[in-house]
Amino acid sequence: MSEAGWAERKVARKLDGQYISLSPKLTAELLRAEHRRAVRVVRCELEKFQRRRECETNASQRDMLGGAMLACSNILAALQKGRT
Repeated sequence: MSEAGWAERKVARKLDGQYISLSPKLTAELLRAEHRRAVRVVRCELEKFQRRRECETNASQRDMLGGAMLACSNILAALQKGRT
């Protein structure tokens, strides 16, 4: 995770620096945007590991990349759990 304060900066950018109480609708919108970003990042990493694994000739490296792919798949499943 990045340094503390990322959420506050994101809200401040969205509100153009105005500090007012957030509406539930805006808060939900910001959270959904961050969730979509997390899903995109994990999918991108999974695809990157898949491409690297297809080209890898060393068996131990392929196994390591397979483990990374499994971890990405598990994270993606957890992010998408309960969504239809």
